[in-house]
Amino acid sequence: MIARWAVLAIVCVPATVAHADEKSPPIAARPADSSEPYWFTYAAFRNDVFTELDPPIDDFGFTHDNVFVLRRQQGIYTFGGSFMHRWITSRMDRRRWDLVELFATGERELVVWTDAAERPHRVSATVRVGPTLGGNFGGRYMQNGWHEISETGPTVYEGLANDYPGDRKLGFVIGSRVRASVGDRLQGYGFVDGQVALGGTGVTAMQAALGGNAASKYLGVHLELGLTRYHVGDPYLALPGGYRPGFQLEWRLGVDVHWSRFRIGYEYRANESGSGEPMGVFELSTTR
Repeated sequence: MIARWAVLAIVCVPATVAHADEKSPPIAARPADSSEPYWFTYAAFRNDVFTELDPPIDDFGFTHDNVFVLRRQQGIYTFGGSFMHRWITSRMDRRRWDLVELFATGERELVVWTDAAERPHRVSATVRVGPTLGGNFGGRYMQNGWHEISETGPTVYEGLANDYPGDRKLGFVIGSRVRASVGDRLQGYGFVDGQVALGGTGVTAMQAALGGNAASKYLGVHLELGLTRYHVGDPYLALPGGYRPGFQLEWRLGVDVHWSRFRIGYEYRANESGSGEPMGVFELSTTR
C-alpha cells in the first residue's frame, strides 16, 4: 500500500503552466493505517540558481517562485487552494515584475478501473479559479536580501533589476485540466491543460504533456515532455527573459525520496514557461 501511494506522489508532481501546481501537492506515501479525509500540504522553492553547480549565475528571467498548496481529499473529490509568487527580471535592462496567483481548486476522479494485467487506470478532471496580481509585491526586497546573505547573485547596488515600470494590476484566471494514467510502480500518463486570463494581468496558456515515472519503496524518478503555448496581455510579464508567445517545447526531470507521510524532491525544468531558461525546484510535501 505504501509503495502504491509513493508512486502517486511522483505522478502528481509535474504541472508547469503558469499556475501554482494545481495538481500538487504530490500525494506523499501514506501510512497503512491512514484514513480519509486526507490533508495534503506542499511547499516549493524554484530558483534559477538551483540549476547551477557554481553560483552566481546570470539571474535573469524567471528567477524565483514561492509556492504553497493546501488540499483536502475525501472519496473522489479534492478541494483546496494554492499560492504562487513569481519574480521576473529583464535580460536587457533593470526592469522587473512580480506575478502573484491565488487559486481555489477542485478535482474529481472521473474513472478508475483495473485491466486484465492488474494495472490501474485513472482519469481525473481539475478546475481552478482565482485572482492574479502583477506589480511590486516585495520581490525586489526579498531577492536583494537573499543575494546579500547567500552571495548567489548581484544586489541592487551590483546591478540587480530594481525598476518596477508600472502600477499594480489585477486580473482573474480560470483554468482546467484532464489527466489520464495507466500503471502503478511503472506508470505512463498524459494531460491537457488550459487557462484564460481576464483583466489587467495574468497568463493565458495551453499545454499537452506526456510523461512516465518509476518508483521503489523510498525512491522515485519521473520524466515529462510538454507542448505549450502562452499569451500575456500584461507587457511586463513578457519582459526579455519572461513569457514568450507561441508554441514551446518544455521538458522536466525529477527525483525524490519518500517515506511515511513525507516526500522531498528536486526537479529540473528546461525552458521554464517558454522563457528559454531553466529552473530548479526543491519541494516538500506531507500527508495527514
